[in-house]
Amino acid sequence: MRHLLLICVMACVAGTGVWAQSAQRQPSRDTRVITGIVGEITGLIITDEETPQPVRRALVRAISSGGDPRTAYTDAVGRFVFPGLPMGTYTIEASKPGLVRTAFGARRHDRPGTPVNLTDAQRSQNLQMRMPRGGVITGRIVDEYGHPASSTNVRAQLVRIVNGERTLSNVPMAGALFGESTDDRGIYRLYGLPAGDYVISATPRNSAWGDIRRMTETDISAAQQAMKQPEATDVPVDPPMTMGYTAVFYPGALTAAQAGVITLKAGEERSGVDVSVQFVRTASIDGVVLATGSVRLEAVELLMMPRVSASGADMTVNISSANRRVGPDGKFSYTGITPGAYTISARLNPDGTPPLWASADVDIDGQPVSGVTLVLQEGMNIVGQMAFDADGVDPPTLFTRARVNLIPAEGNAMIGIGANTTVVSASGGVSIKGVPPGRYRVNATFNTPEANWILKSAVIKGKDALDTPFELAAGDAITDAVFTFTNRTQTLTGTLQDAAKRPAPDYTVVLFPADRTLWGSPRRVRSTRPGTDGRFAFANLPAGAYRIAAVTDIGAEELRDPTLLEELAAASIAFVLGDGEKKVQDLRIASGG
Repeated sequence: MRHLLLICVMACVAGTGVWAQSAQRQPSRDTRVITGIVGEITGLIITDEETPQPVRRALVRAISSGGDPRTAYTDAVGRFVFPGLPMGTYTIEASKPGLVRTAFGARRHDRPGTPVNLTDAQRSQNLQMRMPRGGVITGRIVDEYGHPASSTNVRAQLVRIVNGERTLSNVPMAGALFGESTDDRGIYRLYGLPAGDYVISATPRNSAWGDIRRMTETDISAAQQAMKQPEATDVPVDPPMTMGYTAVFYPGALTAAQAGVITLKAGEERSGVDVSVQFVRTASIDGVVLATGSVRLEAVELLMMPRVSASGADMTVNISSANRRVGPDGKFSYTGITPGAYTISARLNPDGTPPLWASADVDIDGQPVSGVTLVLQEGMNIVGQMAFDADGVDPPTLFTRARVNLIPAEGNAMIGIGANTTVVSASGGVSIKGVPPGRYRVNATFNTPEANWILKSAVIKGKDALDTPFELAAGDAITDAVFTFTNRTQTLTGTLQDAAKRPAPDYTVVLFPADRTLWGSPRRVRSTRPGTDGRFAFANLPAGAYRIAAVTDIGAEELRDPTLLEELAAASIAFVLGDGEKKVQDLRIASGG
């Protein structure tokens, strides 16, 4: 899948050439809905197969950025109509059980569609959409005795390759985002699935209910002896062995990395995808939280979570009672923990003092783990100053309305346990206290009567945290952070045309910085689909040197691949976006594309 997409992109870009012109005129594209003048969007929806059939009773939505979505249903011949729409830009989506949810103009189920433009010059649009039939994966879930495992949650996740690593993503086009439950026969049926590679997991409903003790022969002998001789105390007893259910991946793996992959074609039904859930040996964990000074240890918040790899492949792990509090003596314990890699994190936020944190990694293989020690310590502090790059207004003199926040770079709340406390002084000084180790980005908001200020840069440890996450290690003391705000914004607009100067809405416009060290910046690496009039727009871009290209198809995961951006760079056009500039960059695909 990935290889075929790359060939398509390279053939389009390398074989077509792109013509560009720049002009310093005000952007003409406006995606807001304009009231007072109305238009109409009509369309026909048919199935995407050799002999198309009308799609009846499909739910169709017209979505705009300036109002509530409009809904309609297709009639007996597959037609729909949205009358009385204000002028503006709309996204048209259609859904029906058993078919793959589709956006107008999208080349795949997970791609953005083509915006539909209603203007004073073109007040009506007539569309045609093709909806693929969804695939089906069905099977039976049984327990270790071969009996039906009813109410087991079964989930399908799409396999993606991102930067050479296998990752899993949810399937919002399926019958249910988070899976379906098996019936009394243990049978499940996942439908409406787009074509692709899938991993199937089954999680029994009682997988997080704690331990089930397995009686050994020694236990039985001891119990029988105790019944005969209640006063006997010297009968040897084995340490208790506890068992529990855990998530199982088809065909029988305990981790997503070892799971089998099911390749599903468009409209295909795959039956016999059976899974046998199984008991695994569970373990207990006990430990202690330590702190110096007069700390109320019973106020400590404890959280145990799966230790997720960079690919996120093993997110499906069930544990019992993840949230715990410790006793007054600092002791804590967990039971019924299935095999896996975990992180136990502790947090305490005493009144009037910076938060305290501690964490420890624990690997479970069925054997008890004792002596886990969490030593509470203060988080690191980040101290800096607000700065301003203003245009046409004086910098503000009161800064207490500013909000500066750290965001875990991996998007995992576990990393951010021990949430930072941010204080902005009346003079613009910024102090973020109690930050645990991790990788972070920065965001901020600040509005004054003079202007709506935008965070232009956040330089921490010599790097702009808006582009590159910064690593905060234990013992770091940052005293020179600079948070620069501006009231200037940059936009890029343009029109994409084919060789005959007609709008080319079937392409995707890709924008990325000329500096390769910034290719990991989500605010600088962007893509968008032109509207039906060929117009495209990128708002709130940082100033700098960029390259722009038109490709047939690209997804969010490809945008994060530096290898693909390297290949696009050879056939892209360079331009510079100045500070506060509203630039127009028109593109034309040369003949042969």
